[in-house]
Amino acid sequence: MTRLMLLRHGPTTASQGGAPLGRLDLPVSPEGEARWPEVKRHLQALNPERVLCSPLQRSRRHAEDLGFPLTVLEDLSEQAFGTWEGRPWDELCAAEPTATTAFFEAPFESPAPNGESFDAVTRRALRAFEGAWDPARTTLVLAHAGPLRAILTHLLGEPRERALEVVWQPFGLTCLEVDEEGRAGLCWHNHVLPGMPCDPESPVFRSGF
Repeated sequence: MTRLMLLRHGPTTASQGGAPLGRLDLPVSPEGEARWPEVKRHLQALNPERVLCSPLQRSRRHAEDLGFPLTVLEDLSEQAFGTWEGRPWDELCAAEPTATTAFFEAPFESPAPNGESFDAVTRRALRAFEGAWDPARTTLVLAHAGPLRAILTHLLGEPRERALEVVWQPFGLTCLEVDEEGRAGLCWHNHVLPGMPCDPESPVFRSGF
């Protein structure tokens, strides 16, 4: 069994304001940067042998700062929200009620205007992860909520559509043990760094695990 750790990047000003960030290449917020040194110490103590990350700076800058062998994968980028990126959801719902209603009624299949569906995100994230996965080395994936939800749901053997139900906070760390055939056991989920103790009973899905 090999340890796999999945870390969501830190908070951003857009996400804190209730806006889809998507491919906008914004940094982690000042609050997140202030928390990072303690997060970094915790991750370095876990001593991953390699790190996989997204090219977007809110993922890549901290992945680079850890100092472990690093592979940057384009397909670990967050879901593209097209013309909606950076705009608060309440503003979008008021300005584009038909499009936003269609999106929320079928969020797995429906893309934002000029964006991509979550189904597409799931397929590319799994393709990237499976192409880079090395069962011989402890791995940390530092990326975004969308791709991480897809990877976790797949490893737990759940339907891909359930990925949108996964609870995952900024700087939330999940740990699994994965065998050579890709079967995984969950050690803990969404351990928010720094300061929150691990709770092995923490639910993975909003509707319960």
